Amino acid sequence: METQEKKDKGKRLWFRLALFLAPRLVSAYFKLVDMTSRTIILNEEHERDVCKTGPFVCACFHGTMLFCIHHCRQYPGVIMVSRSWDGELIDRCLRRWGFDTTRGSSSRGGKEALGEMIDMIKANNYCSGLAVDAPRGPSRQVKMGIVVLGRETGQPVVPLVSWATRKIQFNSWDKMILPLPFSTIVLAFGKPEKIPAGLENEDYERIRTRIEEEMIRVSHQAEEHVRLILAGKEESAPGRA
Repeated sequence: METQEKKDKGKRLWFRLALFLAPRLVSAYFKLVDMTSRTIILNEEHERDVCKTGPFVCACFHGTMLFCIHHCRQYPGVIMVSRSWDGELIDRCLRRWGFDTTRGSSSRGGKEALGEMIDMIKANNYCSGLAVDAPRGPSRQVKMGIVVLGRETGQPVVPLVSWATRKIQFNSWDKMILPLPFSTIVLAFGKPEKIPAGLENEDYERIRTRIEEEMIRVSHQAEEHVRLILAGKEESAPGRA
C-alpha cells in the first residue's frame, strides 16, 4: 500500500516537472529550428490578403501542425486542445507561445470547448485554429467542427500545411512530423473558404469536403516542393531565407 502511494506521488511529481520543463524545451527547440532553417511559403497571397488583414480560422492536419502553429504565433488567437494528459503539456506550450486555449475534442467535451472558443473569438477579435482530423483521425479526413467554427464566427477558414526536408516522422495514427534543425521547411496556404450561415445540411457537407480536398491538394504541393529541393530541382517560389 505504502509502495503504491509512493509510486503515485512520484508520478505526480514527474508530471509537475514535465509541465514545468516541456514548454521551455519546446520553445527553445523551435527557436533553434527557426534560426537554422529556411522557410518557403507557397501561395503566400492567401496569407497576405486574408491572414494579415483580419482574424481567420486556421485549418491544420494533426500530423503537420507543429510548425504551422509556430508560424501562426504572430496572430493572436485561441486553439482547442484535448483534455488528455498530453493535452495538458500541449496547452502549456501553446500558452508560452502566446495563444489562449480551450480544452476539449470531438470525443470529450468538444461541444462545450467549441462554444467557449466562439465566445473568446468574438470577445477578443481573435484568430483561431483546429486540427481538423483530431483527436483520433482518420488522418487527413476533415471533421465538421471547422465548418461550424467558420460559420459561427464569420471568419474565413484558411488551410495551412507544412513539410520539411529534414524531419522525424512518428509511427502514430497521424504520422506526425517534427522538423529538424538545418531544414528547409515548406508552408503551403490553401484557398480561404468563407462559410455563410443558413445553409442546408448537405451544403455544409459540401463545404467540408471542399476544405478537405483543398488541404490534401496543398499537402501534395508542399511535399512535391520538398521532393524538388531534395532532388536539386527546386523551382523559384516566394519564401524567406
